[in-house]
Amino acid sequence: MKSSKSIINHLIKKPSYSKMGEKLCYQKIADALPPHISKSILFIYRKNQTLFFVLSHSGIKMEFDYKHNLIKSLLNKIKNIDKSCQNIEITTIKSFVSNKINKTVPSKRVKLRYKERARGDFDFDIKNSNLKELFLQIKEEIKKLNDS
Repeated sequence: MKSSKSIINHLIKKPSYSKMGEKLCYQKIADALPPHISKSILFIYRKNQTLFFVLSHSGIKMEFDYKHNLIKSLLNKIKNIDKSCQNIEITTIKSFVSNKINKTVPSKRVKLRYKERARGDFDFDIKNSNLKELFLQIKEEIKKLNDS
């Protein structure tokens, strides 16, 4: 049985899904950047032979411009490492800050609560006295949870 990774790689090699393969290559480049820069990349796209990085903050754009040579070298190295990225022809790299405001919704932490399904009526045959005491304590705690 094939793994999901091999199935996806097989699909990406088809001409109709070549854009998806390119996007994965761009994502690999973004993941190779320093974490504070890669987190602020909203999306990446290519137009003609120019690779555009859309960033979320103007301060990150300035730092991104300083690391322009690093990105070009990453692009060349990824072509040598990953066979699926060899056909990408990029001559220039540009970045700009999006004028749309990100509406980030704060994530709510939810405490999962569940009812204990064990009843504490299990038997154990342990000769080690220390382990036997631990199992007795566990058994008592389970019974307390069920009583309350």
